[in-house]
Amino acid sequence: MATIEYSLFRVKMIRPIQTSFLHDKIKPRDIFENALRERPSSEIHPGRIWHIGNIKEIGGEAGYFAFGRTTKTTNTKFDETTGNFIEEDFETSPYTHVVFDASIGFVGIAHNRRLSRNVTGIARKLQQVLQGTEIALANDVEVLVSPISDPDGFLKTISSAYRVLRFTAHFTGPNPFDADEFFQRPLSVYASSANATKGKAQIDGDNLNKEVITEVARSTAATGNRATAQVKKSKTQAPVTIGLTGDPVKRRFDEVSHDPAEVLKELTVLYNEVRHDG
Repeated sequence: MATIEYSLFRVKMIRPIQTSFLHDKIKPRDIFENALRERPSSEIHPGRIWHIGNIKEIGGEAGYFAFGRTTKTTNTKFDETTGNFIEEDFETSPYTHVVFDASIGFVGIAHNRRLSRNVTGIARKLQQVLQGTEIALANDVEVLVSPISDPDGFLKTISSAYRVLRFTAHFTGPNPFDADEFFQRPLSVYASSANATKGKAQIDGDNLNKEVITEVARSTAATGNRATAQVKKSKTQAPVTIGLTGDPVKRRFDEVSHDPAEVLKELTVLYNEVRHDG
């Protein structure tokens, strides 16, 4: 059975706090949904135009769209009528499937190797297309489409470690609604207030609280950010650094029969497992 693989990414619409005050009625989710409604196209590289289309609602603030690229190529063939070789221009438009939940701020992107060798490459192009939309430009928004990493391996190492000595996490504005109360939420506000789009913070100690580190690490992963920790795996072992980085979490579906609504439902469960351990 042929399968198709979806990966989870966080979409962030980041505005400076001055702009937020001027446009306080426009929420990041509204910017994202309005950007989709523009059905934008963008020539990111000469001769390669990326498009968003086939937009469908899946209830509330969730939905589906197709994302692909049009490329003009030249084909050579033999014309039986004239007895000559001729060149003909034609277009190819491979595309992939994307589901989204604007209320949370995530997208699930299906990998299509005709578009990119890896799904992160497709996410980068989506980020660029959204960045060029009229509503993003009008609201001085920086668009980020960041992988939601699987935190399980990182958290298992934290849990089994003899001690956690250092924890470093990256953050961005604005304030995600499901960010943790210890780190991502206040530092997102701090970044926005300082007119910053991103930053990182580090804490050190002889024996950091693992429960707090676990909560912050889950929030960091779910908000599409990175983290590292310095741990001692045993009393006699030298400290080592581990990282919450890498590929986004993934889920496979039947390529022919998969339904966007079911894909979205399963990816929402997958997201909640990242954020809340199921």
